[in-house]
Amino acid sequence: MLEILNLKVSYGAIKALDGVSLRVDRGEIAALLGANGSGKTTALRAVTGQAAIQEGRILFAGREIQGLPPHEIIRRGLAVVPEGRRIFANLTVAENLLMGAYWRREKDAARDMKEIFKTFPRLAERRGQRAGTLSGGEQQMLALGRALMSRPRLLLLDEPSLGLAPLLVREVFHIIKKLHEREVTILLVEQNAAAALEIAHYGYVLETGRIVLEGKGNDLLEHPRLKDAYLGE
Repeated sequence: MLEILNLKVSYGAIKALDGVSLRVDRGEIAALLGANGSGKTTALRAVTGQAAIQEGRILFAGREIQGLPPHEIIRRGLAVVPEGRRIFANLTVAENLLMGAYWRREKDAARDMKEIFKTFPRLAERRGQRAGTLSGGEQQMLALGRALMSRPRLLLLDEPSLGLAPLLVREVFHIIKKLHEREVTILLVEQNAAAALEIAHYGYVLETGRIVLEGKGNDLLEHPRLKDAYLGE
């Protein structure tokens, strides 16, 4: 579904990504792990056309997408839930969801909104409420729902557990598993390595712009280097 080949991105003299290669197979959850400043968000920005790349290729469903504008990438079936959620605080829940389907037919968007409300009952209860008044967990659900309104084939999640209480973190990861069961392919970018690898089929560890470790999710959970650096063991 997604293949990144020898990706290089720099900000001035700083190499944010230095030859990163990874793939996300259709129907799987892949995790991209790393500390702050490792290059995780830059990788997502490059995939979605928001960061200029100096070298490398990005293939989505077998077709190169590097250099395309973000709106064209989204139309091809890729959606992103950005770090910090970035909902429209002054719009209602329903209006935020419609923003995720701005280019689709009104009839199709209305049908999909009903499905979103089935997946997230709390959003249905608050459909007319301003998004800025929702709790952190509810705002994360709204950001997920907004991305799903574009009917993505690949969903990119940037730090979905950031700033949430442990109980809400478990709820968000449960929702991610449910989305996967609906045959949504997912690339999950996370600092919470333990939670991410519990649901990921495959994982990559990024340090200072380079992939330093990769493997099946369960295998990485037991890897000594990962335990020492990210799991506190």
